[in-house]
Amino acid sequence: MNLLEDILKKNPHVHIHDDKHAYVNDIICLLIKDGRKMLHVVADFDFTLTMYEKDGLVLPSTFGVIESNDYIKLPDGSLLRDKSSELYGKYHPIEIDVQMNVSEKIPYMIEWWRSAQTFFVLSNLTKTIIRDLVHQSKMELKQGVREFITELLTSQTPILVFSAGLGDVIQYFFEKHIPEFKHNHESSHIVSNFIHYDNQGKVISFSEKLIHSFNKNEHEIHDTPYFQTITNRPNVILLGDTLGDIGMTGGMKNLKQILKIGYLNHSTPEKLEVYKNFYDIVICDDQTFDIPNAILNAIQ
Repeated sequence: MNLLEDILKKNPHVHIHDDKHAYVNDIICLLIKDGRKMLHVVADFDFTLTMYEKDGLVLPSTFGVIESNDYIKLPDGSLLRDKSSELYGKYHPIEIDVQMNVSEKIPYMIEWWRSAQTFFVLSNLTKTIIRDLVHQSKMELKQGVREFITELLTSQTPILVFSAGLGDVIQYFFEKHIPEFKHNHESSHIVSNFIHYDNQGKVISFSEKLIHSFNKNEHEIHDTPYFQTITNRPNVILLGDTLGDIGMTGGMKNLKQILKIGYLNHSTPEKLEVYKNFYDIVICDDQTFDIPNAILNAIQ
């Protein structure tokens, strides 16, 4: 029994499109044959590396760490939390609508992200407050993610964390939970929406190039130390949880084998069928990294 057959037999929540079995098996075999020296990893952050839920409660995203707080206020005295909740109620159903064309969604995503960023700038947020909120938050890595990332860094296998969330939150989170992960390093890098601060540490703006759920394919990493590390590594394991995450390797050149692994949170049969068309392997409602770790450990 090969690795893929073993994974599918032991994990009924793991799915592959009926027409893709031979194709996916071939990719895994080629990744194993080529080894770590040819591999790099591209991973989304929110609800891919982090847990979607725990004990029946949905955990926060990088934006949610800030937006769910009860004391971040806007100039008119209203709470950032309430304004953010209104935006979520309006735009999140559009984001997750599997029947809606991506090109139709993009203008709404831009509106959502820009509105959220505007509220951040208007609020009383500072760098110190953000770091404290991250370190106190309920955001949690999926079981096995620390081992996955540590193994990559130990073997000098590059990993790119590609997020439409908040880069500062990701950086502070790794600072606490995986301090070996360094941003803008040869073996580890973050592409995300980063915050700009004034001399007193107050939030004043965001990085010019907006990253939202559906434009990850437009962002390139050519001017980073990380890019030089992956020029001779044409094989990729891509890890995401939204259909937009499929585009994370769009700005990379000369790729050979791409294994796309998708986490489907709050799964339904309808969503599963759509995800199976886009991802090679779909993992439903799983808060562990058992499957990625099994595949990574087979690649030496």
